[in-house]
Amino acid sequence: MKQSDLLDSKLIQGMLSPVSLDRISKLILLEEVDSTNSLLQKELNAGMGPVLVCSADHQTAGRGRSGKFWHSPLSKNIYLSISWEYALPYHKVDGLSLAIGVVVLDSLISYGYPELKLKWPNDILFDGAKLAGILVEIIGRADSSLKIIVGVGVNVNMSAKQGSVIGRSWTDLSSIKPKPPPSRNELLATLVDQLIDLFLSYPEKGFSHWRNSWNARDSFMGKNAQIISNGETLSGISRGVDSKGRLILDSSEGLLFIAAGDVSLR
Repeated sequence: MKQSDLLDSKLIQGMLSPVSLDRISKLILLEEVDSTNSLLQKELNAGMGPVLVCSADHQTAGRGRSGKFWHSPLSKNIYLSISWEYALPYHKVDGLSLAIGVVVLDSLISYGYPELKLKWPNDILFDGAKLAGILVEIIGRADSSLKIIVGVGVNVNMSAKQGSVIGRSWTDLSSIKPKPPPSRNELLATLVDQLIDLFLSYPEKGFSHWRNSWNARDSFMGKNAQIISNGETLSGISRGVDSKGRLILDSSEGLLFIAAGDVSLR
């Protein structure tokens, strides 16, 4: 395996912005871990933080939304977690997870990847296939202050054999265009910079600043969709998201505003 295939602390720190370097309490790079999100949760529970960054070349128990397994072959993709702390109640950061999706998508577009789309709430697609996913977890009380852990997974250069265990259509950066994708070290530094910029500005700007960008990239906008929310299946036409990041479903019962669930084309 080429050394350039592995994460390199010196390379990443050399590419991070001064703002990021000043904010990061601890940068953790590992060859293998069960889950980068789980590791950061342990670190935060032990009093470390508030801004921790963890990435690994391989996850043995990577996690996606709703407890789903995130396939994590060695040195092929981005497995990144970053923590942040706000002295705010949770409702003050409504829609943050969707804004993160916009920022991750824009970071990938900056490398020349076209036609990327968002799937509510937290997936990034290319031509209907999953390219990246986001997991946001909250630690502690959410009424007065909150610690968040954001997990970002991006498929970079994964073979068909390695991805054969994934139970849905997927793609990676190396399949989207003929030029080689950016190095994992470079992409990781870009994502960390952009996420820290987002975290710093979010309380002032709120999701309304990112809402139009999200809706412009919504892969389900204007399409018939089914939403599974709280064990109930709802059908209608997807109308994008509101200022709180809730999915707007135009149903036979009128407009429904859905805060959590999974969406699929009908």
